[in-house]
Amino acid sequence: MKTKTAAKKPAVKPPPPKKRAAAPKGGDGGGPSSGAAWYEEDGAEKEWKRGGIKWTTLEHGGVLFPQLYTPHGKTFKYDGKPVPLTPEQEEVATMFAAMVHTDYATKPVFRANFMKSWVPLLKKTEAGKQVKSIDKCDFSLIKEHLDQLAQEKKEMSKEEKLRIKTEKDAAEAHLIFATVDGRKEKVGNFRVEPPGLFRGRGEHPKMGMLKARIVPEDITINCSEDATVPAVPDLGDGKKHKWGGVVCTNTVTWLAKWTDSINGEDKCVWLAANSSWKGLSDKSKYEKARELKNHIGKVREDYMKGMKSSDVAQQQHSTAVYLIDRLALRVGGEKNTDEEADTVGCCSLRVEHVLFDGGDNMLHLNFLGKDSIEYDNTTEVIPLAFKCIKSFMKKKKPGDELFDQVVPAKLNDYFKSVMDGLSAKVFRTYNASSTLDAELQKTAAMVTAAQRAKEGDINALCNYYTLANKRVAELCNHQKATSPAHAAAIAKFDEKIEACELEIKAAKKANNDSKVESLKKKLTKLQADRKNKDETKNVSLGTSKINYNDPRITIAWCKANEVPIHKQFPKTLMAKFKWAMSVEPEYRF
Repeated sequence: MKTKTAAKKPAVKPPPPKKRAAAPKGGDGGGPSSGAAWYEEDGAEKEWKRGGIKWTTLEHGGVLFPQLYTPHGKTFKYDGKPVPLTPEQEEVATMFAAMVHTDYATKPVFRANFMKSWVPLLKKTEAGKQVKSIDKCDFSLIKEHLDQLAQEKKEMSKEEKLRIKTEKDAAEAHLIFATVDGRKEKVGNFRVEPPGLFRGRGEHPKMGMLKARIVPEDITINCSEDATVPAVPDLGDGKKHKWGGVVCTNTVTWLAKWTDSINGEDKCVWLAANSSWKGLSDKSKYEKARELKNHIGKVREDYMKGMKSSDVAQQQHSTAVYLIDRLALRVGGEKNTDEEADTVGCCSLRVEHVLFDGGDNMLHLNFLGKDSIEYDNTTEVIPLAFKCIKSFMKKKKPGDELFDQVVPAKLNDYFKSVMDGLSAKVFRTYNASSTLDAELQKTAAMVTAAQRAKEGDINALCNYYTLANKRVAELCNHQKATSPAHAAAIAKFDEKIEACELEIKAAKKANNDSKVESLKKKLTKLQADRKNKDETKNVSLGTSKINYNDPRITIAWCKANEVPIHKQFPKTLMAKFKWAMSVEPEYRF
């Protein structure tokens, strides 16, 4: 019997809600009749900033569940011998088989956690009880089956692909939009994540653990009291399901939520990034960071005074605030490292994370930050802060806390006393945006007439913008691992550069001056692009654009320098930051 590809199986389709009212027009957060966007309406921001109520009416289609597992019956071997697996056992084995050629499958923690999750299922059968060591497991036949399915999917005809897409679109049609206070708003990711092996970020201690399948009973739906509650879908498992709860909580903006089985965190369905809610939230965030400009002087005056205090607790508090302000560190706090990676913030820095190997006033910090991304940075700090940090380390062991007299909650209380809603994240947004704004104000001086003439105005300006944004990413420690494809990409650039140089020689030989000039511009652009690609290989430039840089800074700069906005913002960010597009070229953060 020929095996069908997984792609041909339609996703579980929930029945559409009964008596669902037609959604009104005005999808960009606009009203049902006028079509006005939220950022064109008087009072919209003021209402949002009040906190409290976020909506009056809310109706949506719920969530889309992944299809149930279909057994394939491919042989699994243990110690060279076939071992029959139940569908439940086979499903988890297939999850690992799909990852055997990834780095995860080689990591001891991942492999150990996988076995901890799989062995209890294996113990349900006599045949499965013998499987104890992952080193004796052979998933190769299952992997071959998965590779075959992937190949069949690639070889599908256009007609077959179109049929599958049509079925998928039909299954999701009633989930794509929500109706909020009479507005039609696009929903973000309404798909419930399928069961799988947890990966986490960085060296997470729970990587490899089995993520449980989510069913309707795990999910809480949020909608207005007079709305039609989304129908509970038929999962195809022969069971009559019902929602875990239906609430009308109009002080929050999630449409549905459930609890993650690995970390116990809430997973939520939100409106899309270009929705009015997200736009209001983003604008409020950047306005709050701008407001910090009015208070940053007091904060800096406080911590300079506090570092001179004779009270050690006050010294530590003030030094911690200094680092949060100047190095964009997160606050940090206590955590169970058996449950989470041993990531660190300012308050949880240990003596072992601090090095003095760069000379006077050069502070070298090395620790695992958020998402287990290594923070490894040497920065010049003011002498007073350097002196305080050295004194905090005296008579302490490597594993002792640097700020042993600082309580994160009290630090946060101090921030709130300075400014309503102030937190370490506001400092990060403020410093990121301030840095970008300051760097871009240097454009005229840094991008010389010679560079513009050589590279072309727009290319020279865009290259400078990349360097300015890189400065922000470095400040916020937005790092990434070098892509495995980086070397190949650089090699491709080198090939193109070499080919262009040969074309220039040929054009010169043919006395084709106009072609020479054209090729020289092309060569300059290739060389600049190669340099940027290589210099930013370990820096995540997108994170600051999405979350920390006030988008009005970039848009104003583009307008002032006649750079097309799409050169810096892809389509998704153009939609996300539509509210900022009308900013004047003179805007300053």
